[in-house]
Order: sequence, then structure tokens, then C-alpha cells
Amino acid sequence: MKNKVIGLALCLLALIAFIGFHTMLNVKSRSKDAAYYILASNMFDKHGELIEIDTDGKLVNKRSLKMQDVTKFNFHQDKFIAGGERANNNILLHGDGDYKLFSLLDNPNYSGVTSINLCDEKIVAVMNGNVEGDTYKNLLLVQNEEGKILKKEIIDIYSSDLLCEENVLYIVGAHLFVEEDIWSSKIIKVDLYNDKIEEKIYEKDMEYEKVILFENQLYCLGRSTKGRKGTIDIVDKKSLEKLGSFSFQQDVSAIFTMNNRLYCIADNEICEVKDGALSDGEYTLPEGTFVSSYMSDNVGVHIYCRNENIVKENQKNHMGYIIQYDKQGAGMVKETPVLIGKRYDHILFFPKEYIAH
Repeated sequence: MKNKVIGLALCLLALIAFIGFHTMLNVKSRSKDAAYYILASNMFDKHGELIEIDTDGKLVNKRSLKMQDVTKFNFHQDKFIAGGERANNNILLHGDGDYKLFSLLDNPNYSGVTSINLCDEKIVAVMNGNVEGDTYKNLLLVQNEEGKILKKEIIDIYSSDLLCEENVLYIVGAHLFVEEDIWSSKIIKVDLYNDKIEEKIYEKDMEYEKVILFENQLYCLGRSTKGRKGTIDIVDKKSLEKLGSFSFQQDVSAIFTMNNRLYCIADNEICEVKDGALSDGEYTLPEGTFVSSYMSDNVGVHIYCRNENIVKENQKNHMGYIIQYDKQGAGMVKETPVLIGKRYDHILFFPKEYIAH
């Protein structure tokens, strides 16, 4: 009897092991079909999801995440980083789907981020502060992936974006003059190696939303705080002097590069910027959508355009589309619908091809 019980137990263990191994194989094979990671979150609760979909929008895998209001993101080499604006919850995502959730300063009670990025093996973020004295102050934080603090510095900017090039940070956003209640576009340059900070304030009633490197200079997408259309400012990355500016009648919602040329999205059309003017539109985003987020690898661009009106489709919420526009593929376009079971306030996406090295 005892031998039978032992034999039955061994068989049961073998069956469990087989099922577990088979499940692992299925997860891996299914994950190979994934084209995009979707990071979904809400503004006021911590019930988020990490969703994987294929190029047709079909669900491949999903996992629950305790994350709130995740709206800020960037990528570097084979990693994607994103952070919450209203909550200090952040995620570091690898190409194989492995991820790490963490709080900056190892304390979830601190405020969220207004911008976040990766600089080699360092995490760089600007944490939301408040009005203090005659301006708005935020905290610049540099730490490694294990949480060791490498730098903390109070800076006078409400940042929207930051990039890193060879241990030099360029933080863009707006400077507040409290007495006049005026916001002005601003860049802060931080040399992490020499521990040196430079800053420059530009045009009033303007804020910088995005910064990219193009032709070895900073190209900043500016947005008026008074309702005027957007501009693209060119700034010398060494001196921070403004070299020029392009103004457009169209609503410019994105800037990026493809094939070492400057592009933007103007009135929902992908256009090349030549000599300060917009070329004819090469592709128009689906009707009834707007640009929510985007990223480029200089080969093509991926855009998440959210539906202005979320509709139900096959008992799922049709949130919008991820558009892949491949310039090297003679303007090849792939539209992937974002269909998920729950409606979310925020959707971030990441192409698996960017980090599947």
C-alpha cells in the first residue's frame, strides 16, 4: 500500500512537471508571436495590465500590474522604461517580456515623474515637485537599476522630456515666473561626468514638449500656452543658444527622424521637414484619432493614435491603432488595432522589435 501511494505521488509530480514544462513552452511560443507590449493604466487606481498583441491586434498574453497613471516613457538599446505621473510607480521592461517594478528613492510615497529615461546603465528621472519661491521646482534624480542614488539635485523646471548623450542630459520643459504667471520654454543641460549644470530660458508663453538629436543639434518641439500652433526650435547642444525656429500653421504633434531626415506629424499627417517647410503628407492617420504617443528608431516610426471616441468591437474596447510606418520599406504601413477588454485612461506601447536583441 505504501509503495502504491509513493508511486501515485511520483506519477502526480511527473504530471505536474510535464504540465508546467508544457505551459512554459506554450508561453514562450506564444510570446514569439507578440509584436507589441501594451502598458495600460488608469489615472486614479493601481489596476493596470501588461498586454502583448500581435500585428493583427490579437491578444497573445497579459499580466496584471499594480501601476497607476503611467504616461512618461523612453527607451534605450534593449530596454523600455516608463513611470507614473501621479504615483511613484515605474517599470523597466526587457525584450523577453521580463520586467521590474520599482519606486524611485525606494519610497512609493514620493511623487511621480514628469520625465524619465535611461542613460547607459543609469535611470534618470525628474520627479514632480511644486511651486517654491518664485518658480516651479522639481527633483533631478540619477540612480542605478539596483536603486543606489548617484545624484539628487533641485532644478527650476517643469520638465516634459529628457535625453541622454554620453553622460550629458538635456532636460526640456517650461520655467514658471510666479509673479507674472508666465511659463517660458527652457532647457537644462547636466554634465554628469563633470557635475556641471547649465540652463537657458527662451520664449515666453511657450513650453518644450519633446527633444531629439538631429544633425548634432537639439530639435525641440514647442507648444504655445496661449493656443498658437507648434514650433520646432533648433538649439546648439554645446552653448544652448537658439540657432533657428520653424513655425507652422498646422498642429504639430510629433517630431522624429527617419533615414537621417527630419519628420513631423502635422494635422495628423506624416510630413518631412525640408528647409523649415513641410512637404506633402506621406500618410494620414486614421480618421477620428489623435497622436497619443510615438517612437522612432530612425528607420521608421511607430505611433499610437487613440480614438477620440472609444467604441466596442467584438465585446472589446477599440482604443485606437498602432501605426508602423517604415520609410525604408517604400512607405510600408501596418495598422494594428488596439482591442482590449477593459477601457483605460492611458495606453503606452512598445514595439518588441526594438528590444528583441
